[in-house]
Amino acid sequence: MYDIAIIGAGASGMAAAISAKKEKPKAEILLIEALPRVGKKILATGNGRCNLTNLTAGAESYNNPFVAAVLAKYPPEGIVSFFSSIGLECVNDSESRVYPMSNTASSVLDCLRFEIERLGIEIMTETKAESVKSVNGIFIINSKIRAKKLIVSTGGKASPSQGSDGSGYDLLKSLNHSVTPLYPGLVQLTVKENLRVLKGIRVKAEATLKTHNGKILDRSSGEILFADYGLSGIAVMDISRSAKGNKCICELNVIPELRAEDVSAFIERCKKRNPAQLLEEALAGIIPKKLGHYLIKITGLRADVIMSELKYQQIITLSENLKHLTFTVTGTRGFDNAQITVGGAVTDEFDINTLESKITKGLYCTGELLNVDAPCGGFNLQWAWASGITAGKSAAKSL
Repeated sequence: MYDIAIIGAGASGMAAAISAKKEKPKAEILLIEALPRVGKKILATGNGRCNLTNLTAGAESYNNPFVAAVLAKYPPEGIVSFFSSIGLECVNDSESRVYPMSNTASSVLDCLRFEIERLGIEIMTETKAESVKSVNGIFIINSKIRAKKLIVSTGGKASPSQGSDGSGYDLLKSLNHSVTPLYPGLVQLTVKENLRVLKGIRVKAEATLKTHNGKILDRSSGEILFADYGLSGIAVMDISRSAKGNKCICELNVIPELRAEDVSAFIERCKKRNPAQLLEEALAGIIPKKLGHYLIKITGLRADVIMSELKYQQIITLSENLKHLTFTVTGTRGFDNAQITVGGAVTDEFDINTLESKITKGLYCTGELLNVDAPCGGFNLQWAWASGITAGKSAAKSL
């Protein structure tokens, strides 16, 4: 019999375990992990650097106002303090993203592991939670592990190879909780157009996701990476959550610094300066050459068109295409390539202050398992830490 059992030893699960033990040092706490080692997904975050949080993270950064109470108690500065208390020092960059001072995700995981060991928290790896029952106020996991309180921290469905296989949703459903439809988030978009010629090209752009009748679903700005399957990069990843299986288009403004009329004026100046110059060469002054070649093709011009041959309307069309480069979205690259899950356990069924279930007393839920998500930049990990700390402390206090 354990006082608290935690299913899932990822970011929120480990934060919950540490916080619970510090709240009630004599509590018997068990961390259950399906993989051979804890925290595997942490090692992949922030391109191996682990973007711990973002100093600008607030309730408005998320899809769900449910987060407000938890983030008020444990804002980004509180998360930095939490890590300082377990021996990890942090630094932030010019965009308010917070990283470990070592600049390696392994430092984050090591500090969490060392603290769990120091506190005497038991870890049971290679143990998948197949079933959970609540019997007379006691939780029974896999018909043999018993606990007074249960925290489910399994993560969502994104990146199943790192342990998030969606099994936590089934556990919650078995305890009478509701789960919204689930979609991959922070994921690449696949498009109808053939982009092989653009593969590997990176641009700073504004990305807008729209329905085919023009309704704006989402927008973001930042780096865009062209791939043979479609579009990647931070700006695309941020808006991918709004695709949700919708038939939509992705519109890119690949020169956000200039207005369409400024682009037209630039092309006109090039035409006057060197009428015999290839249009592809002239466009290289504002965009990558391969992108210029693609633009010429979709505008319906010959690949070897020269400046003197350009008509006024063709210049206008070129400029508009640069500001509104449009692709037909056919889908995403799925949960295997996603960083987060969009959707999750219905938050109305949990207490906003403690994250305890309103349906099953003694049950708590954290992180991505709940219907909470946010853009790239440390916001999703901020929620993982904050929700884990909240659930851990709340469960311990209720013993």
